Amino acid sequence: MESRRRVVAGLTVAAVALIVAGVAALAIDSGSASGPSTASGTVPGTQPNSYSFGTPSPSATAPTPSGSPDQTPSEVSPSPSAVPTSSARTTGFVMHGASIVYYTADGTAVPMEPVPGLRTALVEGRARYYALSPNPYGLRAGSYAGEFMPNVTMQQADGSSAQTGGIVLLGAVANRLIATKLASYSVQADRWIVALPVDIRGASQPVDVVFDQFGLHGWSDTPRVSVRFSGQLPVVNIIPANAGYHVLVEQLGVTNWQVIDPTRLGLSATSLDPNHLMNELLVYGTGTPSTRTDVTVNRRVPVGRAMLSATNEVSVSLVVPGSRADLGPDRVLTVNDVPVFVASS
Repeated sequence: MESRRRVVAGLTVAAVALIVAGVAALAIDSGSASGPSTASGTVPGTQPNSYSFGTPSPSATAPTPSGSPDQTPSEVSPSPSAVPTSSARTTGFVMHGASIVYYTADGTAVPMEPVPGLRTALVEGRARYYALSPNPYGLRAGSYAGEFMPNVTMQQADGSSAQTGGIVLLGAVANRLIATKLASYSVQADRWIVALPVDIRGASQPVDVVFDQFGLHGWSDTPRVSVRFSGQLPVVNIIPANAGYHVLVEQLGVTNWQVIDPTRLGLSATSLDPNHLMNELLVYGTGTPSTRTDVTVNRRVPVGRAMLSATNEVSVSLVVPGSRADLGPDRVLTVNDVPVFVASS
């Protein structure tokens, strides 16, 4: 800052000397302000590169492609001087070695679970299962065996919901998995399991698997598992040792339709039969069925046989009047905690 001094009359020489010294000081100050700083190497008037936030410089290794599990979305907004970039993550299936993972729009990873005796493959953007050679299902090597659907959430034992995805398997595969699970129970009264009886391969919207105590209100409420969805989907047989099926759609009162195994008609009306628990599974719904009249089939049909199609919701309970069995996530057929649905045939 220039300093002005009052010149005293009669001290001309001293004043001149002071003026000369002041001019020299200003020149030195000016040169220091306009020259480069050797300490920082930064040119004044420019801004240091603020587009860091974990992003490598152009000479460093390129960032991980969008959709890779190694990339985590940054929650820090870039500075206004940075070049705008899209933070959207690619949605869809990604191959990671021999594994297939589905990434949701928010970055959630939903892995495709392997099934023994089957191989996985991405075909036209869909994750499918194909039979290996050999396999325990009697399928021809290389033949289609099912599909993984990532748009499935399942209620957990603690009441929370998790996006687990869902495995849709052909009847022959589901039948073998049911038999294996039943054989693992040492107590006869425990030998029942629910493979979800809805073919969800045509579902374009989320599918929810939930549990509650509000099934069949006319029977004092019963524990149930419900598959909730949009649109109309096939409902299939899930009972291996069945005697056929009866679709009841008239004068039911508590539901719009029900499906029972004819074997049930010869069992006790008031208590569960431990030797026929699978035959006492009841499939029902409050949505619109594809048939307006009863359907009666009194011959054994394979697991996966399409019985009707229905809208909105399909529920399963193990119940006869006066006797109810708890139905939670442990009673649903799963592969590593991923629920198994049965494909229609």
